[in-house]
Amino acid sequence: MTQVYCDIIPQANGWCFLSEEGQSAVYPSYRLAVEAARSYSEIQIAKRKVTVLRQQDLRGRMLEIAGLAQAWGPDGSAGLGGRA
Repeated sequence: MTQVYCDIIPQANGWCFLSEEGQSAVYPSYRLAVEAARSYSEIQIAKRKVTVLRQQDLRGRMLEIAGLAQAWGPDGSAGLGGRA
């Protein structure tokens, strides 16, 4: 499978994600942007692509956030014992 990146980035009015197909819509919260990126990555699986979700840290490095992205339940509640 091909590996592609999906980067969650801040915008002036919210959060979006960047993928090989371009920029997503802007979402009002980080959590909504991650959920949209997760939905996008599920579509990529059908295309035989593995999507790596990343976020930029304070030093400018892109860090994988797949564990954090999977922490949110479909109902919007935080998993991992309330930590996310």
